[in-house]
Amino acid sequence: MGYQFNPFTGNLDIVGDGGGGGGGGGDITAVTAGTGLSGGGTSGSVTLSLANTAVAAGSYTYGSFTVDAQGRITSASSGTTPVTAPAGSDTQIQVNDGGVFAGFIELLWNKITKVFTVKGDVRLDDGGTYTTTLQVVTPTANRTISYPDATGTLALVSGSTGQILYNLNGALAGTSITFDATTGTRYTLPFGYGSGAGGVITQGTNKSTTVVLNARCGQITMNAANLVAGTAVSFTLTNSQIAATDLIIINHVSGGTTGAYMFGARAAAGSATITVRNVTTGDLAEAVVIAFAVIKATTA
Repeated sequence: MGYQFNPFTGNLDIVGDGGGGGGGGGDITAVTAGTGLSGGGTSGSVTLSLANTAVAAGSYTYGSFTVDAQGRITSASSGTTPVTAPAGSDTQIQVNDGGVFAGFIELLWNKITKVFTVKGDVRLDDGGTYTTTLQVVTPTANRTISYPDATGTLALVSGSTGQILYNLNGALAGTSITFDATTGTRYTLPFGYGSGAGGVITQGTNKSTTVVLNARCGQITMNAANLVAGTAVSFTLTNSQIAATDLIIINHVSGGTTGAYMFGARAAAGSATITVRNVTTGDLAEAVVIAFAVIKATTA
């Protein structure tokens, strides 16, 4: 007679010795519960059961488990639901934001237009020997940074084809001045001074009185004093915008008799001498209005 563990009931069943001889085994005097089991005993009906672990009974989602050497699960916890859809909005590039995917409006890729957009500074670093930062400015139009060409030149582009570029409040912008690469230098739009570059002044006392107007262009209303027939009068235009090598353009724009005067101007450092001649046969006492523009020039 002997004992046999029944895995279905968890008990030790008593079994016969098969009717006789051949065996040599003795009686079982004790059953001891090993690792992971409970129960046992030294007499009578003995029961062995699986011992409970610290794991709570239940279902676990995306679980994390620990298994000991006896194959028992000794700890269990539910995990984070995996990301099945991208974060953020359309065209936003996915980044690791504290262990989860995230999208930001400052980093975009448009697969249709093939445009990569960064709304912030871009740092270029090769590991320590070369570092530069492309800084963000407030744009007045779309900006494009091209890749370096074979000579390593980085081209900055703005405006339309042929436009000459300038700094507009920290942003690159195209001017109304254009360059035609086929025909050579050519200004295809009006060339001159814009709003804010000019000024006006009225001459006091007489036609030889100095006037002060620090502007690159403007109008001077001359005194209405008499100018004798066939004679000329000169006065000084004090103007910090004028250099000695500059050219001064003078035109009669209003006031006085059309065609009755001849004008001339000679530049000096910070001023110009303007001469007005009465080319008629009669005296003229008129408040002539003349317009001037300074053209920067050099002898070198």
